[in-house]
Amino acid sequence: MAKTPEYTKKKGSFRRNVVATFLLISVVSLGVTGVISLSFFNIIGNYTTNESANALKTQIERNMEQTAEQNALVIRQKLETAESFVRTMAEECEGLFASDSTFQPREVYYDYFFENPLEGPAPSDLQWDSWRNVWLSWNYSSWYVPGSNSINYIDYENQYSDILHKISNLDYMFKYIHNQAPEFRWLYVAFRNDIFINYPGSIVGGSNAERNNPAQQFKASQEEWYSAILAGQGAIVYDGPYYDPIDGVLLLSIGRAFYHENGTALGIIAGDITVDDIKSKVLDVRVLESGNASLITADGRIVAHHEVNDAVYAYYEPDLPPLSDFEAVSAAQIVQITSGNSGTIEYTDNGEDMVLAYAPVGVGGYICIIIVPVDEALAAIPQLQSRINETNSSATLFILAITVGGIVLAGAAAVVVTNQIARPLQYLMDLAMRNVEAMIKQEDMSAEDLQVDTSFTEQDDEIGELARAFQGMLETIREDEE
Repeated sequence: MAKTPEYTKKKGSFRRNVVATFLLISVVSLGVTGVISLSFFNIIGNYTTNESANALKTQIERNMEQTAEQNALVIRQKLETAESFVRTMAEECEGLFASDSTFQPREVYYDYFFENPLEGPAPSDLQWDSWRNVWLSWNYSSWYVPGSNSINYIDYENQYSDILHKISNLDYMFKYIHNQAPEFRWLYVAFRNDIFINYPGSIVGGSNAERNNPAQQFKASQEEWYSAILAGQGAIVYDGPYYDPIDGVLLLSIGRAFYHENGTALGIIAGDITVDDIKSKVLDVRVLESGNASLITADGRIVAHHEVNDAVYAYYEPDLPPLSDFEAVSAAQIVQITSGNSGTIEYTDNGEDMVLAYAPVGVGGYICIIIVPVDEALAAIPQLQSRINETNSSATLFILAITVGGIVLAGAAAVVVTNQIARPLQYLMDLAMRNVEAMIKQEDMSAEDLQVDTSFTEQDDEIGELARAFQGMLETIREDEE
């Protein structure tokens, strides 16, 4: 009796092993690719978020700088217009006193009689000005000399008639400038011998008692603004602004010295303009929701600020309020703001972070500043970050979906490929087993067991070669049986 052979225990399915191996390779490769892609995308996303936030912050600060610069430009244009009028008046003064001057004398009026017209000659167009709280004339200027009074004024008028009659021709220009630039509160000429011409014509020297008291006499040459303008040596000079406690307004003096043909300084001509119009232009500027604009001097004092009203100016008079009293900026930051350059700084005021942009006006030493809370200025950054994070999340889900879908497709492909390999092998293995069992049992083999399926033998690949080789082996077995 033939001995039945012992078969090795089957360790697993070839098909299952092939599918598992293919899936393992697919999962590992796709998983690694997905992880690398996600990591790289997160790095890029975080970098993009940070860079976008920084770029947005820089752009916001730049926009604030541009707002300050535009505001400064408006003020500069206004001041340059005032400068051009003063410069023209100075040139006209020099022309009046030139050797080839063809001036025509006109009537001149002593300042005292503008307020007391019944005591002496006064212009016929006198009118009460409630803004200035004086009687004045828009057609004539007034003159005053220290030591003169309502009794002896005619002596001074005769003594200085040449100067008074020449300078009276400026009245036409004074009136033109008033019509073109009504912000000029006063226009005036001060000579080195203290002859003072004022427009619009009004009282200058006060009462007769004040005129007769040397300690109370108004002498322009002893005033700080006169010395400052004369020291400019023909250049436009700004003085102030300063708070006028009588009228309760801020005034800015713009003046220029004028000269004789021989180069000798004759005096100065200047105009006082109210800063109210400039203040309104500054304070009307609004940035975002609570941002505001201010105007300061070259030494960091406030010309216009939303927290500074007339009462504050009166408190600090004769100086202007320092910016550091109303904004928590340091001395070093004040130096930076007044450096003559544009830029931004950050500081904390009452626990709130603020960003301040500054830009020089370019004339008069003034500086425009824009102040905005940092949280408000950067309010768009969290929204930007949120949108970027949403985009990152969507991209992450897309990468995960692609990875999972790739694994599923890889599994399906593994099954298809495995079937193409494992099914023929399984068929041949089963066929071989049946033949071996028949030989061991010494049974006749059926015709089907001695014939490989032609669908395999007709394949033009390695499976076909294996099937044909197997068919040759079966034919040999059949010949041996026969």
